[in-house]
Amino acid sequence: MADMIVEFRIMPEDGEVEYSLVENSAKELIENYDDSVQVRSVEADPVGFGLKAAKIEIQIDETCGTDDLEEKLSELENVGEVSITKMDRL
Repeated sequence: MADMIVEFRIMPEDGEVEYSLVENSAKELIENYDDSVQVRSVEADPVGFGLKAAKIEIQIDETCGTDDLEEKLSELENVGEVSITKMDRL
């Protein structure tokens, strides 16, 4: 089986939420999700008016899928919207 590269864009619930809270909780959830998941990069994506989204790129075994992980990320406290912005096979 092949690995995939997946990039999530994780928006905070609102402009009052500190970016680091979103980034840290999302990164922790991803790192503990499955042994096959590796965080490749994390960066802040300026949205506007001081609001930042977290862009987190991961490497994951394609048999794991991403639907469950995306749902778990959207259920995190202080997270508003989660979307997949990139998905490629290695």
